[in-house]
Amino acid sequence: MSGASLFAGAHHFVVSNSTFIETQSINIHNNYGNRTTSDGVIRFMPNPSTRFTGRTEVIAKLKSHFFTNTNDAVQKRKFFLLYGMGGIGKTQICLKFVEEMSDSFSQVFWVDASSSGTIIQALKAICQFCGLDGSPESALWWIGSLKENYIMIFDNADILSPAALEVYFPPGMRGNILITSRNSAMMTLTSARNSLEVTEMEERDAIELLLKASCLESPTSDVQIQASKIVKELFCFPLAIDQAGAYIASGATTIGNYLAKYSKHQKTLLSHSEFTGASKYNRTVYETWELSYKEIQQRAKYDDSHKANAANSAMLLLEFFPFFHHEGITEEIFSYAALPEDDKISISNLPLASSLLDRRLLPLHETGTWDNFIFGEGIRVLLSFSLIRRGSSDNVYALHPLVHSWGRDRLILNEKKKCCLMAYITLSCALRWDAGQPYGFRRTLVTHVRANMKYFKSEGNQDIVTYLDDAYAKFGRLLTEQGYLKEAENLQIEVLDERNKILGLEHPDTILAMASLASTNGVLGKYKEAEKLGLQVLDARKRILGVEHTDTINAMACLAATYYRLGKYTEAEKLAIQVLDASKRILGRILGVEHPDTIFSMAYLAAIYGNLGKYTEAEKLGIQVLDARMRILGVEHPDTIRAMTNLAATYEILGKYEEAEKLVIQAQEVKNRILGAEFYDTISTVANV
Repeated sequence: MSGASLFAGAHHFVVSNSTFIETQSINIHNNYGNRTTSDGVIRFMPNPSTRFTGRTEVIAKLKSHFFTNTNDAVQKRKFFLLYGMGGIGKTQICLKFVEEMSDSFSQVFWVDASSSGTIIQALKAICQFCGLDGSPESALWWIGSLKENYIMIFDNADILSPAALEVYFPPGMRGNILITSRNSAMMTLTSARNSLEVTEMEERDAIELLLKASCLESPTSDVQIQASKIVKELFCFPLAIDQAGAYIASGATTIGNYLAKYSKHQKTLLSHSEFTGASKYNRTVYETWELSYKEIQQRAKYDDSHKANAANSAMLLLEFFPFFHHEGITEEIFSYAALPEDDKISISNLPLASSLLDRRLLPLHETGTWDNFIFGEGIRVLLSFSLIRRGSSDNVYALHPLVHSWGRDRLILNEKKKCCLMAYITLSCALRWDAGQPYGFRRTLVTHVRANMKYFKSEGNQDIVTYLDDAYAKFGRLLTEQGYLKEAENLQIEVLDERNKILGLEHPDTILAMASLASTNGVLGKYKEAEKLGLQVLDARKRILGVEHTDTINAMACLAATYYRLGKYTEAEKLAIQVLDASKRILGRILGVEHPDTIFSMAYLAAIYGNLGKYTEAEKLGIQVLDARMRILGVEHPDTIRAMTNLAATYEILGKYEEAEKLVIQAQEVKNRILGAEFYDTISTVANV
């Protein structure tokens, strides 16, 4: 057995900071070469928490990896990485795995890999115990010379780079290496195939852990329900659940009242040292992430400018991200914000968000495009500490909801106000006035805008974001577009009030604000308010811009729509005729009667005629609309199909059943071809309406 005999009867020990952690001890007297060890004490590896729960799939993965093809004549070294957030349970999983497979490893070397210093101390302790010359190299050489199936676990390898950690691997190709780290980049040492991200617990396991930590035996169904609510609120995060259980077990609250206290004292319950839980993990949830932040702060002081800049970028991103929504944070937000917007002239006497934009993450190339290098470096640092994770597609990132909360809770009020405002301004500058941005991006952006507004209102700090004209106007339009009408209305009212005070009632931007509010009121069903504003807008535009201006025509169209909704079909008809006539004359200079706005005006007037009982006029316009849309848009375009069904409805009222049937069949065939026959009921419903 050579060197292995030194550990006869004591196969498992752990070395951390030159200290052996003990659960029981034995005396040994063995020879190692020509050197005789004195009586020594071997400290056994610490056991996993008695409250360890679940994680069966992860442990099964480890067993499968390390004990496949074990009958080979020459065992090659196997590597594996468990990575994930701090507090997610990586260390406990490894302890449980080693406990269950204790008879399958000849020696277990458990090394605190949180720094080069702790690794060196551990290796020196091995030397001291084995009677070697005291150098870390001697310990590594000795471990590498073992012929048995040992395993060396590098726990908490969060700070070192993969290359820096690899220096401490024993020579040779025997044995097994298991690494735990927050840094997924460690998979360069193990391969992606031999790596696994440790994520949140399954809900049923999380409930069981909470009940164990709370010392609640034989729980009732009501207790089970309360436990389920708690673990969902804590997002099945192991350390948070363990701490919640410790707090409940202390008698400070009952399981039924925990969430009420948590909602008011989340920061305290997740950061106070008295509530570290029962798992022997030395840090609270928030302390775990604060430790990572302090390491990033230290890197920002490095003499190496590249590393310092990357760390500074990471810290800056941690000022933005907690004030966005925790998911779907896209690089596009910063890409759009970096580029100046040319299509709207700034008005100097209005307060503008664009004038306050923080450009530290938004430098431009000489070509005028965004230089995203420093942004990417900050992202890389945050990923390496598992403070963020990659989203479902490229250049999309997310924060765990508890990390997201920590990012805000760690700030004092003035810092919180500043960071919230920075995020708000960046979102505003990412939003364009024109409609050319992809719909998916705008849909994502509105989620972040609403989250940001929620944060600055949540603690009664509505003054965090003062009035900024471009942000309020853009967000009002975005919220209307995305269906958040009441929120849009509140912003648009303030825009109208501020512009009226600063610019005056006759200013074009004030009138534009009035038109936006009128449109939103119409969609909200506030038709009287929409009518009142619409009349003011039309009157002002006629006087200032003239009857032939496109903005005046648009005002007519909007007011006609309001009249239509109010059932004032005669007034709607009068305006709609003017709109159609003006569209033909003015827009016709470009595309004739086939301009999309002209065709829309025809379709709208046809609908008004139908409500007025003027079916012949409705038929005439309906035929023109269908003919134009088929030629310009094609038979399969939704607007063309809509024109078919509308005209078919008019034919049916006029008793022209054959023509109606022909159009209905044609619309059905097109829809079946595009979407399948199962959509026909929907088509029929739309046609009838």
